[in-house]
Amino acid sequence: MREYYRIFKALFFFAILLPPTIIFKKLKFPGYKAWPHLVHRSMCNALNVKVETFGKPLEGPPTLFVSNHVSWIDIIVLGHIIKACFIAKKEMIGWPVLGYLSSLQRTIFIDRERRSDIAEQRKEMQERMHNGDNLILFPEGTTSDGGRVLPFKSSLFGVTENAMHLQPDEQGRIQELMVQPVTIVYKRINNMPTIRSSRPNVAWYGDIEMGPHLKGVLKLLKVEVEVHFHEPVSRSLFKTRKELSVYCQRTIEKRLIDSLRGRYLK
Repeated sequence: MREYYRIFKALFFFAILLPPTIIFKKLKFPGYKAWPHLVHRSMCNALNVKVETFGKPLEGPPTLFVSNHVSWIDIIVLGHIIKACFIAKKEMIGWPVLGYLSSLQRTIFIDRERRSDIAEQRKEMQERMHNGDNLILFPEGTTSDGGRVLPFKSSLFGVTENAMHLQPDEQGRIQELMVQPVTIVYKRINNMPTIRSSRPNVAWYGDIEMGPHLKGVLKLLKVEVEVHFHEPVSRSLFKTRKELSVYCQRTIEKRLIDSLRGRYLK
């Protein structure tokens, strides 16, 4: 019965929030970018996903948020905390509900199979940041089991190479592109600490199909997630995208391990 209640609750929120989100987006109503943020928050509420944040997302110059990737749940978790556009693989368009939600949030979809499109996609990302948008990047390029961080693909950091300096701010000062690493930790499931055997309840990876996984999440009593915002760094501090990629991976991985082992306290 729990899953039916969750579905009803999610549909209720959609019925209230989706129409104004669509209308405001088409009319470019002031503040329309914040509406998907409210939809994601409502989804967390419907699924009883409790989010605890450590640190704060950077506010100010356009920021590239770099995060580890565990599940489709990451989308609604980060989406309700950060006002930003996602950079996601093209396959996400076909995901139930989340594919549509991501399009409302002006997600940049990447087709990694067509290398001829990479330059154009990179240009779009750079234009978004020059126009003041924040972006969220999952540089693993896929999802993990939540107990580790997969190697980051430094090529995905190529967007930062020609966007180190953004449009001047209101005072005419040149803004530098900021990068903020983010660690997502699925800490507890059904009021119990997350262990290896319970991770597949929330981690969506490998050959796990979306439908059965979503149904399983709907049956869970509660999911507790930690989101750690690390110290933002200027892109100009790193000589190459590889250096930036390595720095972000090490920062995120260390916090993930420390949190799972109980070594990190607020």
